[in-house]
Amino acid sequence: MGDEPRLDVPPRPASARPDDPVASVPAASVRPDDPVASIPAASVRPGEPPRRPVRARRPLTPQSLVERADVAPRTAEAETVLRIYRRRREQQAAFYVAEMQDLASLWTEEDEGDEKTLHALAAAAGLRTKLGRGENRLRDAHVAVTDLPACFARVGAGELPVDWFEWLLRSVLRLTSHQRRQVDERVAAWQLDAIDVERFYRELRLLIDWYGRAAVQETPREQRAVHLTPSPDGGGTGCLTVVGPIPELLALGRRLDSAARAVQDAQRQALETGAPIPFDLDGDVAREGRPMPLPALRYAVMTRSPLATGGVEVPEPAFRISVVVPVLTLLGRSHAPATLDGTIPIPARMARELAAKAPAFERVLADPARGGYAPAASRTYRVSRAMAENLRLIDPVCAVPGCDCNVMTVGESDHIEEFDLEHPARGGPTTIENLHRLCRRHHRMKTAGLLDPVRDETTGVTRWRIGELAVCDSRPDGDLVTRELGQQLRRAWEQYEADLEFEAILHSGALDESPQERLDAIEEQRWGEHLLEYWSRPDTGGAEPDDPDGPHGPDVPGPPGLDPRDGYGPPPF
Repeated sequence: MGDEPRLDVPPRPASARPDDPVASVPAASVRPDDPVASIPAASVRPGEPPRRPVRARRPLTPQSLVERADVAPRTAEAETVLRIYRRRREQQAAFYVAEMQDLASLWTEEDEGDEKTLHALAAAAGLRTKLGRGENRLRDAHVAVTDLPACFARVGAGELPVDWFEWLLRSVLRLTSHQRRQVDERVAAWQLDAIDVERFYRELRLLIDWYGRAAVQETPREQRAVHLTPSPDGGGTGCLTVVGPIPELLALGRRLDSAARAVQDAQRQALETGAPIPFDLDGDVAREGRPMPLPALRYAVMTRSPLATGGVEVPEPAFRISVVVPVLTLLGRSHAPATLDGTIPIPARMARELAAKAPAFERVLADPARGGYAPAASRTYRVSRAMAENLRLIDPVCAVPGCDCNVMTVGESDHIEEFDLEHPARGGPTTIENLHRLCRRHHRMKTAGLLDPVRDETTGVTRWRIGELAVCDSRPDGDLVTRELGQQLRRAWEQYEADLEFEAILHSGALDESPQERLDAIEEQRWGEHLLEYWSRPDTGGAEPDDPDGPHGPDVPGPPGLDPRDGYGPPPF
């Protein structure tokens, strides 16, 4: 069953008093090499959270672990439980601690010369994750090593599970550095290698809640924001979330509700008088003879009303909203989804409805093998409108690996190989193959030489050098369904060509029967009917084949021949 976990119990300090909060912590929860063991026993100072003793009722041993798992001891299930426990205690803990220490070494407090952003890009490249996730991992590693050293040491010893420590990290992010160290000191003193998960979460919540208003939190004014979240199921819907002070949002909600009710009353009156119906978006009010419901009217008022900007002129959008629809989906021969602005999938039904209302279409060609969009024909120095639209399809998000910033509307076109203004023939050309779209921050960093992309003209792969920290490759985005639909189109075209060839053969008469072949077919049918009639008679086929008195046998003559029909001569044999 393996070695049982052992807990070395240090002696109680001679200076410890029975009523001392530190001395009241069970000795079994403190190890001699624990960073918390060096904390002197002292009373809780005013303004500090209490030091609650948190210990298990019984130590965690292989036997008690199997009992918690509710499996029979000395069985295959029990051995599996113990293997999982040892693997997470030893291997996962060691891997996690090493990774966090490496990430913490990349942390930069101040973003001087974009060093912090470069390190985040390098971390995201190494973790193979998005830039935002890489930034969060760097922050978590810094907090773990700097503000939670005692608990981090317990993770390395295999006594604090990684999942528990991740929860601890998320729980203390809004605390000050000093408050985090207070939490670290108290949590590390718990009997972490024996308490159960529910006890840990409950005690941690109580400890974090103790700070209450002392925790660092954004004020309602600082939390003002608007977020757009597409539906995760790809149903063609999204959610617009507005965050801010509740009095302001309550007032906004009431104004929106009042406007919707006023429009509803106007629709009701228009139906009675025959006047034009306001906000009848799709003609549903006139068709159904009743006003729109309030939720739909709130949405219509909010999305169709002009936005007040206090006299600030809002420029016209530089780009249109693009809906890329596969041609087979447009024809109703496929249910492959379309994409809105290159990143948001929408169902085929909605795509066909949008296409039906569009005044015109723009054909976009795609490589059927790779799914990449074919470049536009423009080759001027300045990025033409056609090339810009083409680039938005190729790079709907920033081309820097790991960056998830949408650049469909707010972004900048950039030459991968820099254009030489003094000697244009020496620099990179203004072509789709030498262009990509970047967010403003990464465009600035590339211009400063901190990011250096090189694109392979043969494969289209771009190799990015991120400062002196990392090198990673990125492949161009393409239409995800082009290859599949390209095969369907190829099969449909081959079938179409085969049908044309077969139709031509039919029209040529090559497959028509000759008069003699038609007469032979009629005669074969006569002979078959004659055989069926002959062997169905009682005197020829009524008895069983193995009946000795039956009509079967070698001496029984077969059916008589048929007289030839008019126009037939004797058989040629």
